[in-house]
Amino acid sequence: MQYLAMKLKGLALLGLIPALLLSSVSPSIADSTPSPSPSSSASPDFKTLMDLYKLNLEKYRVMQNPVLDSQLAAAQYKSALEIYRKIQISREELKVQINRTFMASVDKSNKDARTALKSAKSAAAKNEVIAKQKTAIAAASNVRDFALTELGNLPLAPVKPLKQAESSSGKKTKKSSPSPSREDDN
Repeated sequence: MQYLAMKLKGLALLGLIPALLLSSVSPSIADSTPSPSPSSSASPDFKTLMDLYKLNLEKYRVMQNPVLDSQLAAAQYKSALEIYRKIQISREELKVQINRTFMASVDKSNKDARTALKSAKSAAAKNEVIAKQKTAIAAASNVRDFALTELGNLPLAPVKPLKQAESSSGKKTKKSSPSPSREDDN
């Protein structure tokens, strides 16, 4: 029986050697004509889809990374605050211009009234000049009030975003010490 087992091992070894030799032959026996490579110009649909994928991947990464998310929020806050300050400055400049126009019209009506009062001889003429002055000032005031109303309210200031570490940390806040209270000694 040992003899048969030795023979089978020898035959198996002889069968494996040619199989190993043939399998190690390199595949250099290929076609001499290369297969067509993918074209370098991709279709517009593919480019659009790839850009969309990249954009969505970037959004996903930002949402997954709280540091990037807080940086993005900080950048948005900074730009919103800058816009708010520009609106605030331009609004103040418009208010100043409206008030200058109002003051100029009031000064003009006062000057006109002074010169008219100098030439007015009767009390009725003087009363008429004063009434015209009051009417001109009231009209200028109405124009100023309308212009200020047209400016509207100042928009709300942007809200500063919370930092991720502040909102998610489990740190205990400092407890404020109670203020000493007076006790009534009744």
